[in-house]
Amino acid sequence: MGATVRHASTGRMGPLTEPRRQRRPRIVCAGMCNTKGVEMKFLAEQVAEHGGEPIVMDLSLGAAVDWADVSLQEVLAATGARVEDVFAAPRADAVEMVGGAGARKIVEMRAAGRCDGIISWAGSVGTSTATQVMRALPLGVPKVMLTDQASADVSMWLGGSDIFISNPIVEQGINAITRKAIGNAAAAIVAMAREPEAAPGSKPLAAVTGYGSTTPAVLHCVAFLEKRGFEVAVFHAVGPGAAMEDLVRSGLITAVIDLTTAELMNSQFGSVYGTPKAWRGRRLTAAAEMGIPQVVVPGGMDQTALGPLHTVPQRYLDEMNAGLRPSFHGTGSPYMHNESVTIMLVNPDEQRPVYEEMASRLEGSRGPTQILIPMRGWSAYDQPAAVATLERGWAKDNGDAPTWQPDPDHPGWSSRSSLLLSTLRERLDGTNPNVDLLALDLHILDAEFVDLVERAMGDMLDGRWRKGLYREVAGAIG
Repeated sequence: MGATVRHASTGRMGPLTEPRRQRRPRIVCAGMCNTKGVEMKFLAEQVAEHGGEPIVMDLSLGAAVDWADVSLQEVLAATGARVEDVFAAPRADAVEMVGGAGARKIVEMRAAGRCDGIISWAGSVGTSTATQVMRALPLGVPKVMLTDQASADVSMWLGGSDIFISNPIVEQGINAITRKAIGNAAAAIVAMAREPEAAPGSKPLAAVTGYGSTTPAVLHCVAFLEKRGFEVAVFHAVGPGAAMEDLVRSGLITAVIDLTTAELMNSQFGSVYGTPKAWRGRRLTAAAEMGIPQVVVPGGMDQTALGPLHTVPQRYLDEMNAGLRPSFHGTGSPYMHNESVTIMLVNPDEQRPVYEEMASRLEGSRGPTQILIPMRGWSAYDQPAAVATLERGWAKDNGDAPTWQPDPDHPGWSSRSSLLLSTLRERLDGTNPNVDLLALDLHILDAEFVDLVERAMGDMLDGRWRKGLYREVAGAIG
């Protein structure tokens, strides 16, 4: 009887000698062969030593080599670009030309059975080029990027992809440090490529977006969708929401409870917790274009989540200190969510453009779209002391929660809720039968609000949803 193993992708026991495990996986070693030739050859040797079949792809920007398995000329032929144009172009343009052609070429290679995984070793420019190629491959295809930039912000390179970023410590040279780091990475990519692909799920996949400060509502929605027969992917709204957009477009995700749209506000201020400009997925666009059911709530948009305090632009800190921007309890300083996250409040003139953009992305939705605005607050941080509890994420003994700003005309409502409601009413002309806007005299964490979110999604899934269906529910406004 043959040996058996428990497969990480399925959790089931099975034979070790599966076809995928028997053959040598084809691993594309992509990089700038003209300046990192020694390193690329060593990388390929290590892949071969650990049981893979290396295929070297040249992504050079300054000169082509004649020893790569996939030459620079062959890479560029995928888009019709010319070698001489790459060499004459400014570096940033050359990165786009070679990276874009490499992305097209790697898809062709994958379709032809010549790519079971991809690995690269580079500095900043090479990483920018190679990760463009990696991002073109589907989720699940192994991707390892060895870069000495790993200790910096790597979000622009990740995109919505499952790239493993590894730090080789040094950029180049074969020595005691890199022999071990590169050997480990080569062993990893070969092992990943040998792992059997996960069988397609028997259940449809739904998405929910969340923050720590919207977690109670998120968990309730997840349980609801699971009872409806879905697998559920929860996307932390600190950038990965863009990946959700890509997965919706791929057809993998078929229903969305977009409970936490905070990335819209974060992106407006260039936060590391927004959507990097290099990413493809634009928030609040895919479900609208694909026509799948979506419930949209402004969860987490009561704030902008910036990075550590020392990274916050000085002008924002100066504005808080001068009283030109709200600060935490009038201290002149921001609220610190933790050492990595600084919470900054946004003035009304900064909020409106975000709300207008929100309207423009939803107004043409091709499928049922229910926008629900909880007028009494959008997160655990957006509530007054009078109703705050530990169960709701803020102890009332600490005073008003960090982002609470009451509407002077309706003290129980958030001022930003009133502004969002008026902005969406102005921008959504009401003619699209697929888009419905409803405000509720509730907080996002109120059980009654979450119940309505789930009811709306359930009605969409059952084909009962229609515009205006919830005008008579308790707490509905106007």
